[in-house]
Amino acid sequence: MFNFLSTDNQKTIVGFSLTPGIGLEAVVLDKTKTQVINYGRKQVDYNFAQRNIQDYSQFKSALNQLIQEMHIPAKSYAYFVLPNVFFDFYETGGQLADVETTLISKAEEYYLFKKEEPIIGWCDLVSPAGPNQRRIAYSAFQKSDIDEIKQTFSELNLQLVGIESSYTATLKGLNLTGLISDAIIMNSSWTALIINTNSFTLFQMEGNNLIDCNDVPLAIKSFSPEEAYQAIVSSVSQLLDMFASNQLYIVSQTDDVSAEALKKIMQYDRDIIAIESNRYSKKPLMEVISAIGDYNEANSLTLAALGAADSKSTLGLDLNVYGKDTSSSMGVYFTTNIGGKPVEISDSIVKNMAGTIAVVSLLVFGAVIGGSKYFANLKQSELNSLNSESQQLTMQIDELSKIEVEQPTEEIDMTDIIDSVANSNVAAINFYDSISSDIPKNIWLTKYYNKGGDKLVVRGVAESIVDIYEYYKNLRIVSPQSDIKLTELKVITNPNRAGESMNDFFTHISMDKEMDRLYSFEISNTQVQLNLSSYTTRSVNKDGHSNFNQESQGIDESDLLKGPPSINIEQPSDQMAPTN
Repeated sequence: MFNFLSTDNQKTIVGFSLTPGIGLEAVVLDKTKTQVINYGRKQVDYNFAQRNIQDYSQFKSALNQLIQEMHIPAKSYAYFVLPNVFFDFYETGGQLADVETTLISKAEEYYLFKKEEPIIGWCDLVSPAGPNQRRIAYSAFQKSDIDEIKQTFSELNLQLVGIESSYTATLKGLNLTGLISDAIIMNSSWTALIINTNSFTLFQMEGNNLIDCNDVPLAIKSFSPEEAYQAIVSSVSQLLDMFASNQLYIVSQTDDVSAEALKKIMQYDRDIIAIESNRYSKKPLMEVISAIGDYNEANSLTLAALGAADSKSTLGLDLNVYGKDTSSSMGVYFTTNIGGKPVEISDSIVKNMAGTIAVVSLLVFGAVIGGSKYFANLKQSELNSLNSESQQLTMQIDELSKIEVEQPTEEIDMTDIIDSVANSNVAAINFYDSISSDIPKNIWLTKYYNKGGDKLVVRGVAESIVDIYEYYKNLRIVSPQSDIKLTELKVITNPNRAGESMNDFFTHISMDKEMDRLYSFEISNTQVQLNLSSYTTRSVNKDGHSNFNQESQGIDESDLLKGPPSINIEQPSDQMAPTN
C-alpha cells in the first residue's frame, strides 16, 4: 500500500531557463510552501541574430556546474525554457485533420525556417469569435538546436521532459507568484509588459486565457537612458489604447530599464504593478532558501525560470515541444512531507496510489457488508479481477518508467550553412525587396539611399508611430544582420500648411489631407557624410509604384543624417532620436 513512498519514487524536477543578459538559471521549488529550495545561475551566451545558443560547449559546461554545485540527483526530471524564436496564433472555423502538420506549414513561412526544419509546441485557446471557431497558440524552434539540447541533457544524466518558449513560461511564473490571482479568479482583463535587452512584449489576457501577444523589437542599448524610456512609453501607449485592461504588470529583465522608473512616467489611468528582474531588484520574486555563488544574484530570479520549475501550472498554457513524447508525462505534480521528508508526487506514484486506494476501499467495503456467502463470493471475485488489473497496470507503469528520453537521431550540422548565408552580401538585396513587399499600408517613403549594400538611409511619412515601428521591424526581419536604427521621429502638424514642397507631396499621394498630424521618420545605419546634394525624391506605396518624381538641389546631407536634440524625460517632446 505504501510502496509509493520508496526512495525510487522520490524524484526532483528542476526548471532551467536561458535568459539573455542573465544566463542559465536553475530553480528547484517547494510548491507546498511556495519557496525556492535551491537557485543557481551561470553565464551562457545567446545569439540574437540566429536565435540559438552561441556555444553549446559553454552551455554544457554551465549546466554541468549547476548540477554539481546544486547537488541535483542523477535521473532528475528537467524542464528547459528558451528565449522565444517564433510565436503566433492560428484560427479556423473548420476541423483540422492534422494540427501539427498545419502549424509546421505555417511556421515554415517565417524566414528563419526557410532553411531550417521547425519543431513546434501548441495548445488550444478560447476563441473570442465563439465556440465554433478554433484558436490555437503555437511556438517553434529549430529542430537541430532542440536535438543538441536533448543530447546535452542526456549526456549529463538528466531526464529532459519539456522545452518551452519564455513567453508562456513567463506567464506561468507570474501566476506562481500570486500577483495575478485576483485577475484570474475574477476573470478580468490584464496586460503584462515584459522588457528584454532587444525587445519588449505585450501579453493581453482575459483571466487565464491568452487573447493577444505583440512583440516589438527595440535596441535599447542604442538609445540614451532618457530616450529609451520615452521610446518605450510612446510605443506602448498606442498599443495599450487597443486593450481594455484593469491592470498593467511591467516586468523588466534588463539592467538598462527600471520597471519602477517606467511606471512613474507611464500615462495610464489604471493599476500598474512594477516587477524588477534586474539590478534594481531589492529582493527575489519568491523566497529563496538556498542559492549558490553570490546570493545577491537571486534578486534577479526571472519569471521564466519560475515558470520552468512550475511546468504543470494551473494557468493552462502548455507549449511544450515534447508534447507528444512519452517522457513528457513524467512530470511531478506536487510535493508533500511524509515523516519529515519531502516527497515529490509524480504520475507513476499517483497511479499506484489510485490502484492501492481502490483495492483497500473494496476490501473494507466487503468486510463491512459481509454476512452473505453469496455476496462475499461475488465481492471476492470482483476483488480478484481488480487485483489482476492492478498488477497489469503496475507492470505497464514499471515498463514505462524504464523508457529513457528518446535519443536524438544523427543530426546535420547547419553551422557552416548558416554562417555562409549570414556573411553573404545580401543586405542590399533584402533592403530593396522590403521596398516593394514590406511597407505597411499607411507609410509613404520620400527618400531612399543605399550605398554598397551596407550604408542605408530611408526617410518617409506615416500616419502613426505603430506603422513606423512595423516597417522598422520588417526591415530588421529581411536583413537581421544589419545595424539599422530608427534615427529620427518627428511630428508634422497641419500638413496642408507645411510648405510648398510638402503640399506638392500630399497632392500626389492617396491619403487624407485633412489630417492634423503625421509623423516623419528616418531609418539609417551610417554617420558618414554622404553626397546627397542632388538626388531624386520619390514617394513609394506598398505596391512598389512611384507616385511622383521631383528633383531637389542644394540639400545639405547633414540635414538628412543628423538627429534632433536629446529629450528631457520629465517633459516629453513631439520628436525623439536615439543616439549611437
